[in-house]
Amino acid sequence: MFSTSYLLDKPGGTFRTERIELPSLKRGEILLRTRRVSVCQSDVVIQRVGLPRIKSWPAVILHEVSATVEAVGEGVTKFETGDLVGIGCDIPCGDRACIYCGDEGTGDWTCCPNTQATGHEFAGFARTHAVLPDWFVELGPIMKFPKGFDPDHACQLEPLACCLEGMTRVNNCIANRVVVLIGAGSQSTYALQCAQAMGAGKIILVNRGAERLERVLRDFGDERVVGVRWDENVVERVFSECRPFNEPHFVMMNAPAREGYELSVKLLGYGTVLDAHAGVKGAGGKPRIAHEVDLNNDIHYKLQCLQATHGSSMHGIRMAHELLVGGKLPKLGLMTNASERFGPDQILEAIKRADDKDSLKVIVNFDNL
Repeated sequence: MFSTSYLLDKPGGTFRTERIELPSLKRGEILLRTRRVSVCQSDVVIQRVGLPRIKSWPAVILHEVSATVEAVGEGVTKFETGDLVGIGCDIPCGDRACIYCGDEGTGDWTCCPNTQATGHEFAGFARTHAVLPDWFVELGPIMKFPKGFDPDHACQLEPLACCLEGMTRVNNCIANRVVVLIGAGSQSTYALQCAQAMGAGKIILVNRGAERLERVLRDFGDERVVGVRWDENVVERVFSECRPFNEPHFVMMNAPAREGYELSVKLLGYGTVLDAHAGVKGAGGKPRIAHEVDLNNDIHYKLQCLQATHGSSMHGIRMAHELLVGGKLPKLGLMTNASERFGPDQILEAIKRADDKDSLKVIVNFDNL
């Protein structure tokens, strides 16, 4: 059995194909055939400048995946041939005794000092086939979808899970509340749909560029959703849109730039939950972004909550699976139009398209081989 892998030769480089012979399945392992891989902004950064977590090149990247189980090893009972599965990016470290990742662990893999992620320390899914080890099969974020489920939707399990981690860490901060989303990219578009499904009272979408803001409002908006351009009057306009409340209840910062952090803290009010969702990173690591916090007058007397989520645990994976299978995100297919669909021999073009100002969710279809 062979797999065709599409390897990124170096940061800023191009992809080359390599045919790799796969080992025979061992006990507890499964063989997957990649169906779809959607492109994350992390993939854009990796292709352009690399990331410190990727230690060797060439690298197999891309991590938002749906796949079909092609074969199962001896002893596997959770999956069978023909199952469609979606897989999370953050995965166990491989130590079965780990208090976060192991058999009796909490599942909070991003807290583990030896955390792994597909497309980073663990090879990604820019390849036609993959063999998953027994610990991944037993403990990892692999969710099975019903027969006939759309692989385009299943591959979005992971980014949805990341979004839901941030929206549910604090109880009751979405339903009937004012939600502000900074940025109108894919994560904010996921958050908008989730907020609608979770019963938000009002959703305020903030973005600099007009093209993507107009697309998201047109395709995903309803009577609860308003758009605000990110200009010199953005803070005043956001607070105005919060009426009859004085400030937003939940702010999700989905713009991976220093300016997004600077704007987000200006929107804090009484009882506001801020989820600093989009990190700022590059080839040189993660820059320091300083902010002074008054623990007494803001955190205590204003009951503000400053949190951050990155990646996903089984908590988010399960919630995302429930929303997808339950049909709670009926407009999800609108995140990908004809200009955002590519074949596996077009991965570089797909990543460049994902970096465009009007793009939402680019999907690479591995069925088109």
